Amino acid sequence: MIKIKNWNFSIILTIIFIVFGIFLYTLFDPVKSTELLSTLYRNAAVIFESTFQYGTLVLIAFLIIFALSPKGSKVISITGRDKYSYISWGFMIFTAGMGASILYWAPIEWAYYFNEPPTGIKNNDEMIKNYAISYSNFHWGISGWALYCLPALAFAISLIKNPDNPLTFSGIFIGNVKKYKFLGWILDLIFIVSIISGAAIAIGLSFPLIAKIFSTIFNISFSINFQFMVLLLCLLIVTVTTALGLTKGIKKLSEFNIYLVIFLLGFILINGNTADLLNYSYVSLKTLFSNFFEMSTLTNDVFVQDWTVFYWAWWMALSPFVGTFVVNISNGKTLRELILGTVFIGAFGSMLHFLIIGNYSFYLFSNDIVNVIGLISNGETNTAIVNIIGTLPFRNFILLVYAIVMIIFMCTTYNSCAYVLAASSMKTTSNEPDILLRILFSIVLMVLPGLFLVVDGFELTKNILLLSSIPLIFIFVAMIYFSIKNV
Repeated sequence: MIKIKNWNFSIILTIIFIVFGIFLYTLFDPVKSTELLSTLYRNAAVIFESTFQYGTLVLIAFLIIFALSPKGSKVISITGRDKYSYISWGFMIFTAGMGASILYWAPIEWAYYFNEPPTGIKNNDEMIKNYAISYSNFHWGISGWALYCLPALAFAISLIKNPDNPLTFSGIFIGNVKKYKFLGWILDLIFIVSIISGAAIAIGLSFPLIAKIFSTIFNISFSINFQFMVLLLCLLIVTVTTALGLTKGIKKLSEFNIYLVIFLLGFILINGNTADLLNYSYVSLKTLFSNFFEMSTLTNDVFVQDWTVFYWAWWMALSPFVGTFVVNISNGKTLRELILGTVFIGAFGSMLHFLIIGNYSFYLFSNDIVNVIGLISNGETNTAIVNIIGTLPFRNFILLVYAIVMIIFMCTTYNSCAYVLAASSMKTTSNEPDILLRILFSIVLMVLPGLFLVVDGFELTKNILLLSSIPLIFIFVAMIYFSIKNV
């Protein structure tokens, strides 16, 4: 039964106003809006560059020290949550490192770094190659997962302290103290906006690639109309599964998709000149581990401002969503296990994509099979990805598997995302969020990605993402203090 009286309309209407306001402003004046947001991004990236870099490094140190301290032995006990074996739990953490956006970036990210490397190595061709295939693992490795881990840790401690606290920022810092109601409203608004901005990039990058794959397989024109149809299809699937409450079906679909991903990665590893892929992986990891501290402290560099700052902001934006997932599967685990499992198993799951798909792409470029750099330079990113995957045996079959995996990931991930957003927009958290509210947020999640059809959507949403993540810097500091004080 839908109980609209339980909706927090002040939060919901503010979110709708912000999202549709940005959409309409960009739609009616794409040039000025893009220029304005780009200028704001550049200024913010310069100002907060050191904060993101050094702050993330400090966070890694904090989490490791916390995990190894006596505080780490505290057991997470959550009423009504299943307890999973270490194998099942580790597998779920591992698969949390998978997703539609990683299948977009894995084949092509190295090419951007190859084209525009950090300033200090621009005159060294060998270092450019080594850094190009290693920087992806830096951006998707333990640093990013440390950013995911902190909200999970804070949520876990909050639930240990009071099992009735909601899994939101206000739940961590305020709980049910009514005199701080307005502050709680601000915290929940930041919580929701950050997730929406983070999800916008992931969805916005994914659906044009899915459209490109289908247009290639079925010989359909890769037009804006066709891309819009694919976006609507994704929206329809998410909305219908939400409306029907297909929780068990979604879970089974997600589990099936994991096997598809493992098949896909194994297929590429076996058929993609395995010896070269393993060699590139060795070089990539060696470069990463040898230069991790340097990568983590590099500042005053356009490369860092364009990429590393963006990635840390993206991880931070999605961290509240991932944090709720990690906590919900960690009943019975210690805080030490939560930290070490999230950071290291999660990082391995993400990095594996780049070690296999990314290095296969680099192999194709190095052997003049696919001109990845040329396609990327011409803005043909989706064509580059299709051409890379299309070199594998059973071309259309593998492309279809690639697209299906992305679609399922989009639907399962953002169905859960809509659930979290709806739950955080209710006045009380004791009951399941209303289906109508979940449908509303399913639609809201798809609004900003629609800008990818009008302007350079990646740059636009990237700018919005960084600006929306700035308040998270202060919240992250507060979560560290909260974690130390309350265990």
